[in-house]
Amino acid sequence: MMQNSDNINENHQIQELSSSDHFLAGSNFITLNVGLYPWASSEHLEDYCRIIEHYWYNVLNNRYVRLNWLTENEWDGGYHTIPQDYFDVYIYDTLYINYYISQQWLCILNRNEITYAHEIHPNILSFIECEHEKYYGIPIYGCFYLLFYRSTDKELASMKTFDDLIRIASKRDFIMRKPDGDIKKSSYLALLDSTHQIIPISEDNLNHNTINHLSRFYQYSKVFLDKNDRYSFKQSSFYIGYTEDINTMLLVDEIDLAQIEFMLVPFNNHEQTQCWLDCIGIHPQTKLRHTYDKSLQLANLMTCSSVMNECMKGQYYLITTNHITLSHLSLNNSIYAKLQTLIESSLFRPLTLPPMIESTLSVQEQREQAIALIIAQHQKQMQSIACSKTTSS
Repeated sequence: MMQNSDNINENHQIQELSSSDHFLAGSNFITLNVGLYPWASSEHLEDYCRIIEHYWYNVLNNRYVRLNWLTENEWDGGYHTIPQDYFDVYIYDTLYINYYISQQWLCILNRNEITYAHEIHPNILSFIECEHEKYYGIPIYGCFYLLFYRSTDKELASMKTFDDLIRIASKRDFIMRKPDGDIKKSSYLALLDSTHQIIPISEDNLNHNTINHLSRFYQYSKVFLDKNDRYSFKQSSFYIGYTEDINTMLLVDEIDLAQIEFMLVPFNNHEQTQCWLDCIGIHPQTKLRHTYDKSLQLANLMTCSSVMNECMKGQYYLITTNHITLSHLSLNNSIYAKLQTLIESSLFRPLTLPPMIESTLSVQEQREQAIALIIAQHQKQMQSIACSKTTSS
């Protein structure tokens, strides 16, 4: 049985041990194959693994159970890879939850197996509930696409619609994270006011007007930031991107941090806003090879607030679904406090692919096909806009 949060916290000082020191000499040990989510915290994975290993080996005394961290080639969150039978525990994007359910790649957890269920926002836990108090894993991260602005900017603060945003953007210098295929697709669906499930997108049902509307907005951006770029918030009227962009792509100082505010990008008037949700899943094969109990113990450890408090120290503005840790971070950080207020006062719905799509293509191929169609139409529209500007000048 998992130790409680207080017991785990009794020995929280991280000790530096070589990998051989984790295991008892001459002992036979089993291995848990663990897939992390590299996109969410790629710059902090080494520290993250070190913290988890400390609690696993030294606090919970799992000296006979070795943690093997899967490489990004083996597991990338599900975008180009799929769960393999040798996986024990893996963090997955709920975009693919229906597909994984259909392939029987997820164990169903009873609520009483989720030791720290009380630390997770109830509405977030409900997103992966298959029936009463039964869940397809444990939520760990949320990803939110937001507009960052200054508290003194009354015009942006009073904005209500996407047309309002386009009007303001047309007369401002602003920057945004470079819209990749997933951002363009989710923005497209949000503007369509689609349901939380991603509809199959084809040439026949592609809404060109919606894409053109987005393209018109993108043309006003002063700079598109890639993950290796660094740009000062002082050089921009506002910014659109993810919370974890702060102090990575988006450089801010103490004055910026005091003034910065957040709002949801007003794509539509729907009462629920799209988000990305990452969960810890346990592979059903663990029950056949008798690693289920230890896999469950690890999944609970990874989502415990005492451990999350340690893991989140260096993960700048990544959002955890553990409200105890989020409150802990908010105590001494005004940005986390503002983000917590926004997140807890808003209704979100995770993006998911439909349960069944009749196609000869895999789920990943269907996603990539939809993205390719949207990007191609974006490129056509942007070229049209550029030609119009050339002609008018």
